[in-house]
Amino acid sequence: MVSVGLRTAFNEHLFGEPEQDANTALTELDKGLRSVRIGEQCEAIVRFPRLFEKYPFPILINSALLKLAEVFRTGTNFPRLCVLRVCQQSEKHLDKILNVDEFVKRIFTVIHSNDPIARSLALRTLGSMAIIISDRKSVHHSIRDSLDSHDAVELEAAIYAASKFAAQSRTFSVNMCSKIAEMIQGLATPVNIKLKLIPILQYMHHDAHTAAMVRRLCAQLLPSYPAQNFVCVTLHTLTLLASETLVEIPQQLLLLLEYLCDSRRGVQAQVLSDLKILAVKGAHLWTTSNVDGLIDLLLDQPHLELQRRTLDVLVTLAMAEAANCFILKADTKLHLIWNQCCYSCDRSVAAKAVQLLVQLVVISSKQDPLSSSVPDLSQDAALAVESLILGLCLAEKTEERELKIALASSVQLSRVAGSEISAAMIDCLTRLLLQSSGSTLVLLCQALAAIGDTQPSAIVPALVDIMSMLKKLTVQSDQELLAIPLLCVLMFQTHASHSWSQQANEVVHEAIFRVDLWVAFRIARSATRYGHHSIAYKILDRLLGHISTEHLYFWIQGLRDFTLAESHLSGSGPDTTAVSLMERLVLASKLYLQGLSSLKAATSPTRVLQFQAEFGRLRVEFLSACSQLVQACRTLQTAPPPAIAHAVAAATRDELQRCGRITHQLRKSVIVLRQVAEALSKLGQSAFDADQESLTNLQLQKQMALILAQTVESTCLRASQQGVMTVEDDLPMINKTVQAEHVAVRSMANRCAESVDLVRRFRDANPDLKLINHLNVGCIMDCLKLLIETPLCFPRFMFQTLQTTSIKLAVSPQPRVPGEAITTTIGSQLAVKVEGIVQVTSSQRYSGRRVRAVQVTIQSNPANPTVGSDGKPIESSTSMNKTVEPHNDYFSAQFLLTFAAAGLHQVFVETALLDTFDALWNAGPKAQLSVKTFEESGSSKATSSSSSAASRATASATSSRS
Repeated sequence: MVSVGLRTAFNEHLFGEPEQDANTALTELDKGLRSVRIGEQCEAIVRFPRLFEKYPFPILINSALLKLAEVFRTGTNFPRLCVLRVCQQSEKHLDKILNVDEFVKRIFTVIHSNDPIARSLALRTLGSMAIIISDRKSVHHSIRDSLDSHDAVELEAAIYAASKFAAQSRTFSVNMCSKIAEMIQGLATPVNIKLKLIPILQYMHHDAHTAAMVRRLCAQLLPSYPAQNFVCVTLHTLTLLASETLVEIPQQLLLLLEYLCDSRRGVQAQVLSDLKILAVKGAHLWTTSNVDGLIDLLLDQPHLELQRRTLDVLVTLAMAEAANCFILKADTKLHLIWNQCCYSCDRSVAAKAVQLLVQLVVISSKQDPLSSSVPDLSQDAALAVESLILGLCLAEKTEERELKIALASSVQLSRVAGSEISAAMIDCLTRLLLQSSGSTLVLLCQALAAIGDTQPSAIVPALVDIMSMLKKLTVQSDQELLAIPLLCVLMFQTHASHSWSQQANEVVHEAIFRVDLWVAFRIARSATRYGHHSIAYKILDRLLGHISTEHLYFWIQGLRDFTLAESHLSGSGPDTTAVSLMERLVLASKLYLQGLSSLKAATSPTRVLQFQAEFGRLRVEFLSACSQLVQACRTLQTAPPPAIAHAVAAATRDELQRCGRITHQLRKSVIVLRQVAEALSKLGQSAFDADQESLTNLQLQKQMALILAQTVESTCLRASQQGVMTVEDDLPMINKTVQAEHVAVRSMANRCAESVDLVRRFRDANPDLKLINHLNVGCIMDCLKLLIETPLCFPRFMFQTLQTTSIKLAVSPQPRVPGEAITTTIGSQLAVKVEGIVQVTSSQRYSGRRVRAVQVTIQSNPANPTVGSDGKPIESSTSMNKTVEPHNDYFSAQFLLTFAAAGLHQVFVETALLDTFDALWNAGPKAQLSVKTFEESGSSKATSSSSSAASRATASATSSRS
């Protein structure tokens, strides 16, 4: 049965089923397995995959699969079919079986049945388990025998099992290669069986000799069996084999290009599909002659679908970073492609040709711009993109797939081409925006927003048209509801570095009151991400009166307080024109504290707002540190007179003490600001699922705190030290790549750069300042005001997560009664096993961070540390760590703990994640155990008896000497 540790390891609901621990769930399913009714038995079997996903630990999976194997051995064919489906669906859990021999024995028993259906089910089940029994010779022999069966069902099952074992076992591949070749070449083998046997050869790449033998066999099959289905299957098998061996890719490319001249369209389509596979797997192995051959066939190809497939292969090659097979010269064959294909009557062909042309522009932009041999393709690409977009948008029937390709190409072109081409692209899209409706309108808005995210200044000329479109839209259709938030995003992007006009303000507010509450929240979310907090505050304040659930009410209320605080800081809030900087800081801190209280009330077991609350807390700490810095600067007026100041400096041997209390206050401010920067760094390290823009946002906030700290140090606290110090040594330099990021973080990065320049200019203009005076304080206040009035863009991770990574952790042993301690004796070692499952859910379009390894750290501390003779506690804690790589999302680590002293000990288990770049993320769960150690009674008695015997022997020796 499942250990007690798993009973309390989890507390969650799954698929709406009642909450129960692993033992209870397994017991209920076991009752169903023992039922005499086939329906109840099968219903229990098909529920096992859910159980494996909910409790994916070896001890439960081993017990459950052994029960299923027994059902397979004793049951009828229909329960066996259900068990087969469970094994196929739970393939990643099969390696957690502890008693593999017993499991295989129960399945393998059925292979000797007289029923061919039962034998075929056993073969398929064994094939689905090939990952854990890949080298079982008895199973290999049974598959080989079944390949000679005259029963069609059993033969197909043997072929399925053979393909599974060939993919896993080198021994099986080598031994079965000749058998499969004999069957393929044999006259007695039916044609349909030969077509199913040939794909098995794709897995025989475990050694070079076998792969070469398979390649020779397939090369002999191509002229021997010229039928279309045989040629397609053989070429595809050879392609998959070459993609694994890699060294055969150049030879396979030549073979495919040879068969691309085949007159049969089915063969040509298969060849182009295989060429795309090789373009993905080995783009660096393609040569210029391969591309030229493909282009020649494209130009002579009359079928439009085959033209599109050919262009798709070329696009895949152009998008590969390692590809170096395109020669960008004025007289190459590539120019014939866009002259013939970019303006094709078939929109799909034209879209692929335009995509290829834009990719070539991207390639040329990465090359030496001074090279005369590289032609400027951007003008041709811009004309082709505009022509295609115009044709698609003005057509009677909307072709969304082609329009998405064309708009994506326009966005990519505007980023790599010059400002003139970007302006032309935006002008074209804006003119079409005023004439479009439905899904075309939404796609055009998305394209403009994508351009404005990195080039907001390019959208400014189109601002009048955007406002007129925003006025024009109603809420009568779903597509218009989708377009209004996108148009508002365009407004936020263009005003990221510009002040709002009255007309723009009125247009946005009118649009907000026309939409429903969910769309209004989306607009408010976008406003916070671009730093327009006053607009977001008005929307959130309106939403508060229309929320029925308590948790959502406090969530919106917390966001409203945050946005009101930021609008006060940036000077865009109500009645902030005549408020001093200190008053704004105090008011913003108060509002953030109110928002934090609301966020705590909005937290629920299903939605833990940990990042949001920590984000708000660190913002409060930063604002408090800034308030402390302002107060410290004001204390300059309380500096002592020169006579007293000289005596104080001489007594403390610190020249800066001449300035009085301000020195101590500034030093305290520097410490607090550095603590805030460190806390922001830790928050970023704990946000494993955050997108890169959110992490950049946290990094910039950290830089702001460091800039203020180092500004104080460089202008005041280090003024009396000897030596020359450069600004680059003292002030953190903002990475220039950050300034090229999204507009949401670029404004913050620019303000950081401006503050650095401000301090540099001050130090260059005042190199001889020795003490703290009004000039130093003025520089600090100017820098502080510049950073505080920068609109803080809320990170995307505050509202949305593109992926969710969680770890289910189970630590054993566990106490028999929850809450009690585990007992052990001094001198013995306690074995602690830490098991976990890494679960990742993400959208299909987002490829975020992946967990490469898990670092498990275990630490043992005594509850009451032993005090030594000197009165200091004796160090008796133990700390160990181990890095393990998850296999099929499962990992485990074992530790041996030794306790030197009796008493109660606390054992802490922490996990951290390592991504594919070996960056450490402190985003794993924690666990805790209580261990109570005792002295062995037998050993204590033996110790006392041995000590008394030694004393008697000493006494007798003394008396004899006397």
